[in-house]
Amino acid sequence: LMNEGKIQDAHDVFLQLGDYKDSILKIEFINEIKQLNNVIVGDYIKFGKYEQDNNFSNGKEKIEWLVTDKKDGKILLLSKYLLDYKKYNSSYIETTWESCTLRKWLNNDFYTIAFSADEQSLISKEKVSADHNPKYETNPGNTTQDNIFLLSGLEAKKYFGSDDARKCSPTEYAAAVTNGMWKISYGPCWWWLRTPGRTQSDASLVATNGIVDYLGDYVISRAPIGVRPA
Repeated sequence: LMNEGKIQDAHDVFLQLGDYKDSILKIEFINEIKQLNNVIVGDYIKFGKYEQDNNFSNGKEKIEWLVTDKKDGKILLLSKYLLDYKKYNSSYIETTWESCTLRKWLNNDFYTIAFSADEQSLISKEKVSADHNPKYETNPGNTTQDNIFLLSGLEAKKYFGSDDARKCSPTEYAAAVTNGMWKISYGPCWWWLRTPGRTQSDASLVATNGIVDYLGDYVISRAPIGVRPA
């Protein structure tokens, strides 16, 4: 029934099956499809799961996403909260979004942890532009093909009408597990952008006050710069 597009009929059958095998997960997936079909820009929806309340005994929590764009049958989602803290790159070298370790982590580890096989089937691999830094002559690298990515500086300005709207706070898990970085508060924090920074060993970011900071910070910065997947 699902393969035939008869989503509601499939939902009713899974409901009759109770807790047989993965029926409950299939019902959750169908409900996700329903909400994805009806969203408009500015909505918040839940899709996928990741540890967020820092209580591992109750399993992962649903990820909340902001719908930032919708066109051609696709929607662009950006996480409402900073979900983790990672360095932009694992070593202090000249790098780009194309070659950084954060891109690999998002498209491998995070992609696998956060989304079921059914959910992954709904995530398209998109062409991600190598946007230039408008203030510095750094090399943005090449266009990539990604399932998960970071916004560029240009996109961070395009999808948010003000600095205040760009502010983003971490989940309890992210705030507690800072991966050897400085201790942070639960208020708005910095978050990485894929655009290179002032030098080829820096990456741009959104600051705590919501401004797009093209100067950026070291790709191996120990400052708590969060990950806000798109």
